[in-house]
Amino acid sequence: MLLVAAAGFYRGDFMILRWVVSIAGIILIYTTFISRKFYWLTAFIIAVIVFNPIVPLYLKNIGAWRIIDAAAAVLFGIFLWRYYDYYGKGYSFEYYIASLFPADSWTVMDKTRDFSKALKRSVESDSNPDFTFRHIKTGKVFAVECKYRSYFFKGGIDWDKRKGDNYRIYGKSRGIPVFVAIGVGGNPKNPLELFFVPLEKLNNFSYQIIPKEELALFKRKPRQQFISIEEITK
Repeated sequence: MLLVAAAGFYRGDFMILRWVVSIAGIILIYTTFISRKFYWLTAFIIAVIVFNPIVPLYLKNIGAWRIIDAAAAVLFGIFLWRYYDYYGKGYSFEYYIASLFPADSWTVMDKTRDFSKALKRSVESDSNPDFTFRHIKTGKVFAVECKYRSYFFKGGIDWDKRKGDNYRIYGKSRGIPVFVAIGVGGNPKNPLELFFVPLEKLNNFSYQIIPKEELALFKRKPRQQFISIEEITK
């Protein structure tokens, strides 16, 4: 609707357009708030203020409205593309990591389901690590959080210590170690580099960016499967 309006072809009730944009904006305000994407949050708050049907903003210049419509369409389009592309890559990388733990050696005890997005409310279990595996032969259990990045940022990987602390609490409450599988480059189903890092190594680092050199000790061949528990706990 926004693109049609920006092109000057919209013939419907502009109040309906205001309602549609405002409702969509409010939904995305909530989405960006729980995702802690505050720069997007600010942009959608502005969009809702501009298009709100309760206290409408009136501009006599039709050309100005077309520019605003086009800008709003670009804003919504870029965010939705990046949002779903981000989560799509995350899911693909999780399936790749699962493939490194063959079913004849490992049992998947738990898999985080990310219900928060579907329910539009916080779900505590969504902050748990992505997988909990049990080694069939020894019965030993550990958790794995999966992180994929298309490239190294400032020579390393950004690490959210707030989430890291959630994973620490999860591991401590269950008495199990937690690891972070980090894939970089290539694509989520076949990364160029793979690092399997103990959680405490990331949480104990002083800065938000973990340099590639710090990860090098935990590098693995990207297609090499885990077979023995010693590969995990060494």
